[in-house]
Parts: sequence; structure tokens; C-alpha cells
Amino acid sequence: MKLKENNLLDAVNEFRTKGYEDDFKIKDNHIISTKSGKILNVQDFEIEHGFQFETEEHAADSQYLFTIVEQATGNKGLLIDLMGTEYFGDKPVHKKLQVPMDIYVSEAEPVYKYGVRKVLKAEFNIEPGRYELREEFPDFPYCPFDNRFTILGFDKKNQEYVWLVTSILRDKRLKKISYQP
Repeated sequence: MKLKENNLLDAVNEFRTKGYEDDFKIKDNHIISTKSGKILNVQDFEIEHGFQFETEEHAADSQYLFTIVEQATGNKGLLIDLMGTEYFGDKPVHKKLQVPMDIYVSEAEPVYKYGVRKVLKAEFNIEPGRYELREEFPDFPYCPFDNRFTILGFDKKNQEYVWLVTSILRDKRLKKISYQP
């Protein structure tokens, strides 16, 4: 399936007009409908298509979009992986996402991404201890896809949430912190 758009936000809007009304997220080796809260096992859904969006050719910062159909009901929705963390996992649900990808490259490299400052690997390398990856923090800003982020970088020096490119997420120097209520 070829898209008319070459960036994630416009592609999501394109799919909304085609009836992909639900949103899914991954948790504990299942996907969960954010609309109904229904939990689907790996065998309960199919991945129709996978799309990879980059800001430049061979970018270190890719985003992934998957079209999903629930087998029992035909319910259609989208799973958005903004940081590429789900696509490269090793659980069965992650492996199911490893489908052939159509790759789209947008022309401009944004300084901000989804409302937060973007940090490239060169900046991270100057002071890696300055940044951490936070998971499930309640003060995350809203994401433009009608949800909150589930993981997001944090700049401890400037005390602000930031977008860390994918190559930083894979860097062993990046400290990962889960929210503890």
C-alpha cells in the first residue's frame, strides 16, 4: 500500500479517513486498544502494513506506523512506534511487527519533534550523563496522536523533556528510569 504522504502525522490522518479509528499500544506482550481497553494476544490480530518514516535518508531517527486488524471483529487501527523501541524488541508481539517496511523520507530535519526539543547523537556524546530515558512518568507532555508519550528523554541540566534520536536510545550510556509512584 502506497501512501500519499511522506511524514507520520499526515499518514495517520490519511489512515483515519480510511477507517482506521482505533489506536493500539504494546504492553506485556499484548496490544491494547486505547479506545476500548481490550487486550489482544499475538494470535488475535494481523499486521496489514508497516511504514517507516525518516527525516533524511539513512537517518538515525526513524518512526514506525503499523496498520492492525483485529481478527475477530475486523476492527482497524494504528500502532505508532515513535522511537523505534517496539519494532526492535524480542518478545513475540515485537517479532510480529517485523514486517517488510515501506520507507518514506521527509525533506526537512526538525529542531523540535512533537513539541519537544530534538537531541542528536553528537549533542548527547558531549555530555551523555546529562540525559536519561524516562518511562511512564505522569508529567509527560501530550503527544500529537491523542495519547501521552510512554517513554521520553529528559535533559537534567535544562529540566525539560526532549526527543532522543533512535541511536541514543540504543546507547548503553543512556540511563533508563521507570516511574515509581
